Amino acid sequence: MEFRFAEQASGSRENSAARIRYLEQKYGIVFPEILRELYAKADSGGMKPCEIELNGRRFYPSSLVTLEDGDLDFEYAADNDRDEPMCQFLPADWYPFAYDGSGNLFYWSSRTQQVFFLDQEDADAPVQIAESIEKFMEMLNNAVTDEE
Repeated sequence: MEFRFAEQASGSRENSAARIRYLEQKYGIVFPEILRELYAKADSGGMKPCEIELNGRRFYPSSLVTLEDGDLDFEYAADNDRDEPMCQFLPADWYPFAYDGSGNLFYWSSRTQQVFFLDQEDADAPVQIAESIEKFMEMLNNAVTDEE
């Protein structure tokens, strides 16, 4: 798959694969193949401007959660989400994928592969964004705006 929404970074496929193996073992999850591909090509966290409209509501994912060494890395976010008070609102199988300019997160379910948006101001009302991480990435590719 092409990742038009992601700012490409010079990364190492071996480094991302090793980091994913570590995270999978730590959390007892399996990263979908499409996430492995994405992180092998782009682990900078940078995204091109995107706007997703869903059921009359607009979402603006602005950065990807990185495997490590970013503004928000996967392990930090996942551990933080498992602490109080967030653990009261998040299912145990949700893991961070992207976030918007306000710090609200888009999560993928390691069990169902669905993607959800969680607004910090309304944490008890998550919004299902896509049926799968692949569909969400298609949405992101289609949502890239001309602003850069």
